[in-house]
Amino acid sequence: MSQNDKMREFILSYLETQPNQVNLATVRKLIGYGTNNDYGAPDILKQLLAMDQNHEAILTATFDVDFVDGVKLFNNKATRWLTAKGTKYFQNLKHGSVGQSTIHLSANNEKHTTQKYDGYLSQLISAKNVMQTESDQVTLQEFSLDLRHLLTDNKKLERGALNKFSPFVQRNWQELSTPMTPIFMELSRRFLFDKDYDA
Repeated sequence: MSQNDKMREFILSYLETQPNQVNLATVRKLIGYGTNNDYGAPDILKQLLAMDQNHEAILTATFDVDFVDGVKLFNNKATRWLTAKGTKYFQNLKHGSVGQSTIHLSANNEKHTTQKYDGYLSQLISAKNVMQTESDQVTLQEFSLDLRHLLTDNKKLERGALNKFSPFVQRNWQELSTPMTPIFMELSRRFLFDKDYDA
């Protein structure tokens, strides 16, 4: 998955959880949370503009972005951020089927791996109901996105790849340990037993 697609997945995963909040306050929060992933405000705003109603119609809102004067948002009384097309696009992003112009031999394996762990990732996301703060809820989304990429990108695991989530996981270990266990077991299996684990 390209960096561009990862940023879009992050943006849409946050906006999807903000029904009845189609406003600039939500955009400001999104930009604030984006800094955790090294996404700058201009990059996020460019993606929002590209995905808005006047361009790719992935979002219900329309943006007018001026990097000097600021951002205007026209939401047409929308109650959710993603259009029907946007929801489908977001699902395709999550399953890695966006922007693929060629079929790789590993595509079926990746799809199988994603489906195999979708239940655990969904269970992990559902733990947001017991998170104490909105910040922890957003961090949980980011954490599950990173886990999904580790499971499906087939890249060599790097030491400390999830280091930025360490305080969050320690703080919420009791709620997260059950759905995380099978995911961590799979990642450990690849790291410890797969000789050719570097695609």
